Amino acid sequence: MSSKRKGKKIFIGLAVVAFFFLIIALLQFLWNALVPEIFGFKAISYWQALGLFLLSKLLFGRGFGRPGGFRRRFKNRYMNRKDISEEDRQRLREEWKRRFDSRCKF
Repeated sequence: MSSKRKGKKIFIGLAVVAFFFLIIALLQFLWNALVPEIFGFKAISYWQALGLFLLSKLLFGRGFGRPGGFRRRFKNRYMNRKDISEEDRQRLREEWKRRFDSRCKF
């Protein structure tokens, strides 16, 4: 591998890490600027902003601008299985609609 390619990969890696830290700093800034004023909550530290960011990524999706989260993973995992018959799959869909249609829009 040439030193030029190696340097480019190192630069891209550092840029990704810097971007990640900037996103956390932006989250902290926006929280501290808006939430205490609107809702009366306390300001948060950088590490609390990091935890909030990671928690939101776990709950609502992975990546920027890509839909995801629990519902998508659950639906892909259980609705695309080959060992479930079509009748069972249809019964499962009907049960989901009966239980959750007003809240989740399956």
